[in-house]
Amino acid sequence: MSPHPTFTRIPLQAGGELRIRNNGELSVSNPNLEGPLSLDAADAVLAYRFDPHTGEHVVRLTEPTPRRRRPK
Repeated sequence: MSPHPTFTRIPLQAGGELRIRNNGELSVSNPNLEGPLSLDAADAVLAYRFDPHTGEHVVRLTEPTPRRRRPK
């Protein structure tokens, strides 16, 4: 278990992109979501933290969601 309990939750949809810069800055692109990101609309939720002392990025899958049909 990680000694650093502070994680950022990141909802992603299939086809979304997560970009992580060397300094730990996050950028998320979910092309199918309009408006703010919602945990309910996500296909998966990641937990992320950056330790600036070690330069380590930690990403953990916390909430995979079952496949579901999307309206066209």
